[in-house]
Amino acid sequence: SSMLRPSFPSPPGPRALGPGIHDYVEFFGGLLLAVGFLTRPAALSLLATMLGAVYFHLSSVGAQGFPLGHVPNYSYDFEEPALYALIFLMFWFNGAGPLSIDSIIYDKISQEDVE
Repeated sequence: SSMLRPSFPSPPGPRALGPGIHDYVEFFGGLLLAVGFLTRPAALSLLATMLGAVYFHLSSVGAQGFPLGHVPNYSYDFEEPALYALIFLMFWFNGAGPLSIDSIIYDKISQEDVE
């Protein structure tokens, strides 16, 4: 599309490959993160998509006068993907919580090691 052309060179391969991978990562990564299964790999892949979104917004409209600029919708375009990137970074470092599938699997593996 002409919107991406000024900011990004065309990636190698079919034009729908990049958006297709992004869509699958967001859908399945979101499901995995929601149930707490493979939390760290899911969070890392979702972090990569959000960093790509931050880069896209910063390269297309700039920083918009951050941190004190006045923007029409009272939110910088890169603000939301940057917030999600920080949340996914937290899940990447901390892993899943105690009510996750990862925690159940880890507890079972830990019990087998004791026996």
